[in-house]
Amino acid sequence: MSQYIAFELGNLFEQHFFSNLDYFFARSMAKAFDEKDPIVLASCALVSKSLFEGHICLNIKAMSETVRPVSEAGNDLIKFPGLNSWINALQNSLMVSDNIQTPLVLDSDHRLYFSKYYDFQNRLTRNIIQRFFLKPSNMDEATIDELLEFYFTTSDKHINLQGNAVKHAIKNHFTIVSGGPGTGKTYVTTIIKKMFISYAKKHSLPVPKIICVAPTGKAASKMEQGSTIHSILKPLKNSPGFYYNKNNMLQTDVIIIDEASMIDIILLTRLLEAIPMTAKVIVLGDQYQLSSIQAGSVFSDICKAKGLSSNLFFLDYNFRSKGKTGIENLSKAINDNDVQGLEDILTKGLYPDVVFESLKGKGLVDSAVNKYILDGYKLFVSADTVEEALKELDNFKILCAHNSGEYGTLQINHLCEKILRTENNFDIQDKLKRIIMVNTNDYKKGLFNGDTGIVFERKEGINTFFKTLDNTIKQFRSSDLPGSDPAFAITIHKSQGSEFNTVLIILPDRISPVVTRQLLYTGITRAKIKVIIIGNINIIKKAINLSVKRNSGLSACLEKEILR
Repeated sequence: MSQYIAFELGNLFEQHFFSNLDYFFARSMAKAFDEKDPIVLASCALVSKSLFEGHICLNIKAMSETVRPVSEAGNDLIKFPGLNSWINALQNSLMVSDNIQTPLVLDSDHRLYFSKYYDFQNRLTRNIIQRFFLKPSNMDEATIDELLEFYFTTSDKHINLQGNAVKHAIKNHFTIVSGGPGTGKTYVTTIIKKMFISYAKKHSLPVPKIICVAPTGKAASKMEQGSTIHSILKPLKNSPGFYYNKNNMLQTDVIIIDEASMIDIILLTRLLEAIPMTAKVIVLGDQYQLSSIQAGSVFSDICKAKGLSSNLFFLDYNFRSKGKTGIENLSKAINDNDVQGLEDILTKGLYPDVVFESLKGKGLVDSAVNKYILDGYKLFVSADTVEEALKELDNFKILCAHNSGEYGTLQINHLCEKILRTENNFDIQDKLKRIIMVNTNDYKKGLFNGDTGIVFERKEGINTFFKTLDNTIKQFRSSDLPGSDPAFAITIHKSQGSEFNTVLIILPDRISPVVTRQLLYTGITRAKIKVIIIGNINIIKKAINLSVKRNSGLSACLEKEILR
């Protein structure tokens, strides 16, 4: 029988609702501020818990008087306080105020923040708003239109939308472009760069300095002369800041930021603050993709902000598949929450590029991996040279929802290595050992979190190889590498910014907070040619009804500044 657990720090910690970090943070704040109110102390731990779950703030107004289970497994419930009593308790606490002079900040809309994240949210809002209200550049309209006609030779509503995005980016100081794979974001980026250069030459102006950045090395490699955000900003040694910042800005006329859905609020704030207001900023991403691993869903929040529509361009036509492929129609069914359409595509074999393997028993995963891995990694493991092997890295990839558990990357990677080492069809004893992914940044070596390389095993020793952003191959001794993980299988989160010809997605056999609409969409759209899904159809149908909603005040703050 269910019972209510008091909204009190000690009780909720004993019930494992709060982690050790949440609990001891709240206890340290209680000691520092001589705070005894149980609502305040539980709120302090709750803000910590929310941040770990990806929220920028705690939405007290939405949470007040609601009921939720203390844990997934148990029957006990927690009922949150009423709004008035909750707000009164916070307003009477010395650790809470409406500004960043206290550890916690309560805003006028009853959102509770760590002061650090309240500060970054306000700084990001101010930066975007300032760019939004800058007057368009005084440029020759006839030249711009002439160049647009040259680069966009056909008249079509989808092409026109791309052209409108390009024209806005050329003239204005802040442009947002959202679209999924195949909708032309890369093409738009290419034309923007060409038009800036062509315009300058036609008017005998200096060629503008254009910087292209992305959050990961893999994403940056898809851009011409792309760099990672960290490498452009240059991290300081023994400090959380960067060499380039609001007091020492980058020297650039145009900056193009790709895969923005992966960028958290702190990194995007620091990047924009390091860009002069004279520069044109173009931000590209996919609002339907998973948000950053760190707190916030910044790109999605910006896209949702009312009043920014004149600066927002949504590309929704897939030029690659033209609505004819299963991958596109399956991803559309997921975004539209079309449960029946999703089930039909998966179970009726409507499209050759979508294969579904029903998860009916524990042994199926092993047999399915064995079935697909030998074909998927065939060219990779049989490659005679490092160059050939590196070329095959984007041909096939296994994607999982989790790292741990029977259906997680740790288990699947172990299974993959076992299969590839023992399979008689491939002689790999003097060739390939495994695929690895770097999990930390090493600026001296030029290796970044998410970079994928190969371990090549020969009789004379073991070495690792990576293809850099300039398409050269770097070789390292295994002992000299920064932290890395096996990467025959990676999480869907880690796959963002990448595309593979064929993707094998392995989903757990039970519902999980991780398996959401955004996760399914992101995983499926990593496939360019074919997607194979191993899972339980009922779990998948439930998952598309689970949408990641991260609490923040960014959209509201932007709207207030624009519409006031």
